[in-house]
Amino acid sequence: MADTNVSQVIQDGGRTAIIKVTTVIGAGTPPPGATVTIVDVSALAADPISKRACTGVTLEKLTIASVGVAVKLEWDATSNVLLFDFPANWTDEFDFTGYGIPNNAGAGKTGDIVATSIPAAAGNTYTIILTVQKLYG
Repeated sequence: MADTNVSQVIQDGGRTAIIKVTTVIGAGTPPPGATVTIVDVSALAADPISKRACTGVTLEKLTIASVGVAVKLEWDATSNVLLFDFPANWTDEFDFTGYGIPNNAGAGKTGDIVATSIPAAAGNTYTIILTVQKLYG
């Protein structure tokens, strides 16, 4: 059985988006686990005034809760760039609202944020909630 990913867009406004993703590791998932797109900028709403598409994000807040699974959070690119690396059984909350964490990926940068799980066993889970400031190209 494959991993189960449930994504919920809590808010998708002109400036800010809040996205929650919960992943349950499936039986037979080979390590390392699957990579899941947490923030897909192409799926976010366009700027309500200029109508320009969202092309990237700056990370403002992050909440993570993992049970039995380590998680790598990365900026998506030709060679992904590590944003955070969380051990298994980790719960924490981070607030970068005062300055934000910009995307520092290089070649092939998509603007997306992805998560890769390193599963220990079927049934392990992680939930990530991100608040991002939307950028328009």
